[in-house]
Amino acid sequence: MVATTARPARLIDNPDLLRERLRAAPQGPGVYVMRDLAGRVAYVGKAAVLQNRLRSYFTGMPSLPDRTRRLVESVFDFEVIACATPREALILENTLIKRHRPRFNVRLKDDKNYLYLKIPAPGAPDAHAPGTAREKLRAPRGEAGQRATLFPRPYYTRRVQRDGARYFGPYTSAQSLRTTVRSLRTIFPFRTCSDEVFRRGRVCLDYHIRRCSGPCEGRIDEAGYAHLLEQVETFMEGRSPVLADELRGQMEEAATSLDYELAARFRDRLRAIDRISERQDVLSGRRGDHDAVAIVVEAGRGMAAVLTVRGGRVIGSETHEVEGVADRSPAECLSAFLPQFYAGSPQLPRTILASDAAEDLDEIADFLSGERGGPVDVRVPQRGELRRLVERARETALATLRQRRVVEDFDAERTEALLADLAARLDLEGPPRRIECYDISNTMGTNSVGSMVVFEDGRPRPGHYRHFGIKTVEGADDFASMAETLRRRFARHLRAVQEEVDGDIPVADPDGSNGAEARIDPDAGHGNGAAAGPARRGRARPEESFAALPDLLLIDGGKGQLGAARGVLLELGLGAVPVFGLAKRNEELFRPDDPEPIVLPRESPTLFLVQRVRDEAHRFAITQHRARRARSALRSRLDVVPGLGPVRKRALLRRFGTVEAIGQASVEELSEVVPEVVAQRIKELV
Repeated sequence: MVATTARPARLIDNPDLLRERLRAAPQGPGVYVMRDLAGRVAYVGKAAVLQNRLRSYFTGMPSLPDRTRRLVESVFDFEVIACATPREALILENTLIKRHRPRFNVRLKDDKNYLYLKIPAPGAPDAHAPGTAREKLRAPRGEAGQRATLFPRPYYTRRVQRDGARYFGPYTSAQSLRTTVRSLRTIFPFRTCSDEVFRRGRVCLDYHIRRCSGPCEGRIDEAGYAHLLEQVETFMEGRSPVLADELRGQMEEAATSLDYELAARFRDRLRAIDRISERQDVLSGRRGDHDAVAIVVEAGRGMAAVLTVRGGRVIGSETHEVEGVADRSPAECLSAFLPQFYAGSPQLPRTILASDAAEDLDEIADFLSGERGGPVDVRVPQRGELRRLVERARETALATLRQRRVVEDFDAERTEALLADLAARLDLEGPPRRIECYDISNTMGTNSVGSMVVFEDGRPRPGHYRHFGIKTVEGADDFASMAETLRRRFARHLRAVQEEVDGDIPVADPDGSNGAEARIDPDAGHGNGAAAGPARRGRARPEESFAALPDLLLIDGGKGQLGAARGVLLELGLGAVPVFGLAKRNEELFRPDDPEPIVLPRESPTLFLVQRVRDEAHRFAITQHRARRARSALRSRLDVVPGLGPVRKRALLRRFGTVEAIGQASVEELSEVVPEVVAQRIKELV
């Protein structure tokens, strides 16, 4: 018999997994990498909103172009890298395409690099300066050649070298860079002629039109020219208010003298400066190379991300899962990760930017300095561009961790083992296929909300999430609020059962209410603000979530909440439903009428599953509580005024600013906005 290797599964062959992967994708800018069935990079793309772009590939496939459809049909996995801005995503996309040469990236196969402005150091020869081979061959040496290097000319380049020069960029808009440099020459007239023309020793037309300071003929000395280049560098570093003010003054002066054509030229130059005045990385041999390292810990899992920056550009991203992170802070995990990751590394950077301040960063820096054979600075940036770079690494680590968690959720063998272990530890009759968890959220007893989240086969079932606005409890009484929540939930279960048995005979809730406020959570599962997307097409009818009984009922809280829950189950004749309380302090599970807690091992994946269910219930409760609180905050004294609807209220607020100012206004002033009869009511009631 010949052994056969199982063919890797495509993402489109597992719609549930694909849906959750898309929900878990970041909603900010970044880069995505698609791999084919052989594991090769098939396509690299960028997006301003990664989640939306990825969804566009996997929804409406019949309407996609043939090439895109072939790509999607061949994808078995994708990766995401978070970026700070779409511009940075574009640069990273270009770098990855040049490295991997994906066969589906047709538009960028020219291997084009982005533009930089290079300002050579005065007196240093520049072997990479533009010029034909004949010009370089004929270039004189000695005093004539040396003089040209004392007055270097800034120029555009697509290569970054370690030659002591200053590099500014990269710039994705070559036209914007060239326009701005032309504008700069009207203020800082540096030379742009070739070295061959410069050595003739005669000024050219640029000098006469004030676009050059004439160093070839000695019209400016070496110190003056060096200071001029320093001014150019100052502007390129982003400190350009003096130059902008000067251009603005020239534009206004030209407009005053009715020279509108000249004023338009100054206006265009000012606009060009505004386009590139945003802060840019200054590339040099000393500051251009560093790594940004971040570690995230979530639900007992850890993930590290390393963004590699060379020459001021993010050229790559790596993620590494970190084990043994339970009960450890990200700083502790980072101090263990850095020595292991960089030991023996041939490309240790001069600077490592860390996401968290570990106690032994100095010792780690000494160790890495020995590995590198030179000083290594390990530091935690607190603000600015470097801090934003570290936050990008953190976002990438979090996105990767959540993507991996989605994949594991759909690993049937792993899920079976977890549920079987949980059943054994809690002495259940069988693996809990359906787990429900409940939590209460309020602010000093106001806007109380009870949450219900559902996990089936070890993964979230967002379509069955529900929340309950607490109606019968006054103040901050979590025990009574939990009792009301469960009473309404299981009353709905009894109603669904009776409708099925007795032919849809309605049964009222015990509190006379309509029951839960059914909602599909837009942020449920693994994503952060993700829309439900394809899941909405197959959403359950409202009663389906209540029709089934849970195999395991978890209560977020201690013995008090557990006692309230147990009392409700006995009251409704559902005492056979297994119910446990999960105490936050020591992560202990309690069963009714048993003072001894059940303690799951700290490193146990089973504990991580229980914690994840509890954390999801807590998150959902807080989300719904905040929404309820926001709605109640919109109500004001104006709501009690007859005849004052939303349009008139907005008009009054636009006119007077606050409710207090409206109450202090006279009837005449109010009548300018609303009818007089409504104005009189406002004076009486507000």
